[in-house]
Amino acid sequence: MTPNSKVFTFDPIEHKYYLDGVEIPGVTTILKEAGLRPTYNGFTDATLRGLHTHQACEYLDLNDLDWRSVYPAWAGYVKAWERFKEETGFVPELIEYQTYHPDFRFGGTMDRRGMLPSLGERRVELDLKTGVEEDWHALQTAGYQLLGRDAWAKDRRGAVYLKEDGSYRLVWHDDPGDLRVFLSGLTICHYKRSHP
Repeated sequence: MTPNSKVFTFDPIEHKYYLDGVEIPGVTTILKEAGLRPTYNGFTDATLRGLHTHQACEYLDLNDLDWRSVYPAWAGYVKAWERFKEETGFVPELIEYQTYHPDFRFGGTMDRRGMLPSLGERRVELDLKTGVEEDWHALQTAGYQLLGRDAWAKDRRGAVYLKEDGSYRLVWHDDPGDLRVFLSGLTICHYKRSHP
């Protein structure tokens, strides 16, 4: 390990990120603390549905999904992801990938990064959603794109809204202003954390 290397860790139980043993905010936490996304009360059914669907989709992408393990009421969301991959030819390269930005000191878990044949050789960064479309989702994908630094700064970013009936909707987040808003939120988050 070189003198300038950082030790990045992720606590999956608490869903917290650490850099050299110090907690750093995650993308969604930044948006929440900066007031750029709603605050939801407690652990809701929608939260549980999202977590279950994300895990099932991860197993699906790894060719290790036992469909009997998928909660029947939420199977349609997983089938929607399967359908998206079949219809678009999307090939994931990174799946539920935890990383951090050493200069801006924040972390995050990127849902998917991979190739979408319709865009040629261009890669995409996608967030999987099981709820309704909300404005802050574009800020979230901007944060994930920033996490990639130069490696995928030119990737196209968007969200795939998975539906209970097995359908999906792909929404691209193409506004370059999203990054400026996210960075403003990050600045506010760091300020609030250093001035309790």
